[in-house]
Amino acid sequence: MSASGTIAAGPVRQLLAALVRSRPESAGINARAGIPRAVLADPSEMLPLAAFTSMLEAAAQESGNRTLGLELGREFKLAALGPISDLVQTAQTVGEALESFSGFFASVQTSTRTTLTVSNGTARLSYAIQDPAIRFREQDAGFSLAIEYSMLAGFVGSAWRASGVEFEHSAGDDLPFYQQHFDCPLRFGRRENALLFSARFLDLPLRQANRNLHARLRADLAEAIQRRAIRLDLVKGIEAWIAASLCRSVATDIEVAAGDFGMSTRSFQRKLADHGVNYLDIRNRVRSHIAKCMLAETSVPVTSIALQLGYSETSAFSRGFKSQVGETPAEFRRRERSAAVAA
Repeated sequence: MSASGTIAAGPVRQLLAALVRSRPESAGINARAGIPRAVLADPSEMLPLAAFTSMLEAAAQESGNRTLGLELGREFKLAALGPISDLVQTAQTVGEALESFSGFFASVQTSTRTTLTVSNGTARLSYAIQDPAIRFREQDAGFSLAIEYSMLAGFVGSAWRASGVEFEHSAGDDLPFYQQHFDCPLRFGRRENALLFSARFLDLPLRQANRNLHARLRADLAEAIQRRAIRLDLVKGIEAWIAASLCRSVATDIEVAAGDFGMSTRSFQRKLADHGVNYLDIRNRVRSHIAKCMLAETSVPVTSIALQLGYSETSAFSRGFKSQVGETPAEFRRRERSAAVAA
């Protein structure tokens, strides 16, 4: 099984801030995905990629806006990606910048393939999440390609124009909005997401080119990626998958989980047994963690929290929470609120 994807907290924090500015009702969506605010404070912290994609999907679903990720990507600043933004901007040419972006994208997001290829005078910058357990990724695709599109527009200037854009997902009813933003031929239902453009742009020089600084930044990022190269184990991957599914209020049955992880239910259970755990215990632990985040950081009613976490009755949620935490949800929320006021 491939490693579970991760994403740096810095870009996530910037995106969530923009999301809440445009949709105040999205405040607290991080807690619903099991990501406490405190974790977002360290820009170098790596979060489950599934949590990030599920937050985008949940916000889009609740707003009825299937192009929300694209809209957020249009406004996102390259600098928010962290050190990789300095790396690409100090490259000698657009082509070197995109090769550096692809080669060091793991400093921002792992289990993701970003490649630059050239064929018959056309350059192709592709993007595809390789974590098979991430079930929902349409909003992430729009968000990511909008960032890359804006990055190229900034490099090339007024001459910039894409020759085509490809998406993994289907167009739905939002084709006019995509056409308005990208202003070029679009194709949906493709193998991966990609921007296509004239290869002549690759030779254009960059205004902030600095060969020595670029080389130093490459070395620093390579070292940082090596230090981070700790693969999430199976259990952590399953926890991220469950959290993402609960955020979207979709099924978390073991049969669904096993299928998304590329196994039969029996093989999945055996693999978990090898780790000394069982699926229901993992799911209960994730439910408890998300419940604590939501109780501490939002005002969402206990009944709504129970519904999001897949409980058929609030009483079942309260019993399960107390067995895990030692307090009822109401007691936990009161104590957390009192502690926050005292601090």
